[in-house]
Amino acid sequence: MRFIGGETLAQCVEVAKSLTQQGLASTIDYMGESTRNASMAEQAKQEFLEVIQVIAKEDLDSSVSLDLSHIGMVVDAELGYKNAHVLAEATHKVGLEMMISMEGTDRTSLILDIYRRLCEHFDNVGITLQAYLYRTPDDLRAVVKYSGKIRLVKGAFDVPKHLAVSRGAELDTAYCRLMESLLKAGHLCSIATHDESILNHAHEFIQERKIKQKNVEFELLKGVTPNLLQNIHERGYRTRVYLPYGREWYLYLCNRLSEHPPNVYQAITDAVEHRHES
Repeated sequence: MRFIGGETLAQCVEVAKSLTQQGLASTIDYMGESTRNASMAEQAKQEFLEVIQVIAKEDLDSSVSLDLSHIGMVVDAELGYKNAHVLAEATHKVGLEMMISMEGTDRTSLILDIYRRLCEHFDNVGITLQAYLYRTPDDLRAVVKYSGKIRLVKGAFDVPKHLAVSRGAELDTAYCRLMESLLKAGHLCSIATHDESILNHAHEFIQERKIKQKNVEFELLKGVTPNLLQNIHERGYRTRVYLPYGREWYLYLCNRLSEHPPNVYQAITDAVEHRHES
């Protein structure tokens, strides 16, 4: 399918290899959220361990992304932390980065708590922040003291109005303020948006402030505005493709591609074609 790396790790690795050959980094995510029991969480953890081993073996320019709820956080917070610790240690041993994704607002505080605990032991763990939440400026000030990369997204989940700014100009302004704070701080960051006006603003801000490009990367979803990805790459920036794989692709499309309505029709078309081919 256009928007994912495939249904299996082997398929995803082939896509990641192609990206590496093009000079593009990737971040591989075994899709899944809200694991319902410890056994399922263990299975997910083992799959991520295999992802880590394959990335290292194939010498891919890739990191690992994951939802903490996929490895047991919702079953039990301590289980989620322990499994995350195992994966953070595994990535650290082979020199890889592990990026923690953000989920619904009812989980934000717990995710950040687990992230802080992991940062006490590892410097290769990053965190995702959602620009549309009113709380995010405070969260940014709290996590910027850790060395892990901060991935800034607009936010794709439905949330109560009193918790988030409205989409459109208000959200764009909030995103740019957070992005500028990150860039001025010189902190490792990933600007993860397909908003071309924001991407152009980021480029201008970086050039005007003479910010070191080595601290900045741009991350885009697979299959969404590929020409934009190439343009950023040609400007000399490190560019990364979010590369999920697995059979739970429908939930991924609903959560992530809702930010990009023109691509939803294409996603549905791809899904229908995929079923006909099966």
